[in-house]
Amino acid sequence: MKIAFLTEMGFTGKIPVNHPNMRTEFAWMHALDADHYNIADSVAGYDAVIVIFPKGRVFLDACGSRLVREENPISKLLTHDFVGKLKLNNKKVFYMQEGPHWWFNDYELADQINFYNMIASCDGILAHNQSDTNYYKGLFPGKQVDVMPTLMIDSIVEDIVPQTEEKVIIGGNFARWYGGFESYLIAQEFGVPIWGQTSHAMRDGEEQLFNHLPRVLWTDWMKQLSSFKYAVHLMPTVAAGTFGLNCAYFGIPCIGNKQVDTQNICHPDLAVDVHDLEQARLLAKKLIEDKDFYTHCSKVAQDNYKKHYNKKLFTDNIKGILQL
Repeated sequence: MKIAFLTEMGFTGKIPVNHPNMRTEFAWMHALDADHYNIADSVAGYDAVIVIFPKGRVFLDACGSRLVREENPISKLLTHDFVGKLKLNNKKVFYMQEGPHWWFNDYELADQINFYNMIASCDGILAHNQSDTNYYKGLFPGKQVDVMPTLMIDSIVEDIVPQTEEKVIIGGNFARWYGGFESYLIAQEFGVPIWGQTSHAMRDGEEQLFNHLPRVLWTDWMKQLSSFKYAVHLMPTVAAGTFGLNCAYFGIPCIGNKQVDTQNICHPDLAVDVHDLEQARLLAKKLIEDKDFYTHCSKVAQDNYKKHYNKKLFTDNIKGILQL
């Protein structure tokens, strides 16, 4: 089976097994031995073309009021029937969810309609989580919708020997998208040094509250992560869930959003409604006070990672889906 991915990235080719920045989409491409192209390229001769359409930009405040009048960078792409053109020279075209399923709701009206029509013209939809499939099945009745699980190519980090330290990491910065403020408050419950990541959403002054890891390639991120004992990721934005999966690989108990599959599957005892800070705080206390509970959560995370997120299971599952 020949598979191609189309994204906004500019390179052409395959992802080698030793790629130092093996984030989720690269892991997918490598596992499926797929070719990558820019979304504007002409592609032909593939059994399945998977389109990861760029999120683009929105110019609204949190209440939906327009801040500025600027064109969404993806508007022009949406006016072209590129899916129809792909279908002329390839067997099937699939849309792969990028970010939260509701993101396009903040586009201008014409872009919302064009985006909807673009997905509708695809042969199937690949979603991040089971909760996302419920959304897409309602939006596109009768359309094939399946989960494309988040994936790690763990062979390139298997030599990392965790040296666990008494510290906790939170999964995002102080922005609504990441829920970093809430994660920070719950992380204080552990009474150990708090660390977070550096991202585009980092707010001035965060460095006065907790430590920040520098932006690094994925393999280096995994080395850094391996030293943590606890994790909190109360991110309200339901997306790929790589943070919870990375934690599970090392058996780091992570308190997080139960709508995210990697959290629900790998950390079932620590999955909470993202706004249920009371329950999140109780679980943090239990992880500290109940050593058996901590050990249980750590073991379940690693066991479920191995059971549900191994490379062979992923490739067999996705190739079966693409052949439907």
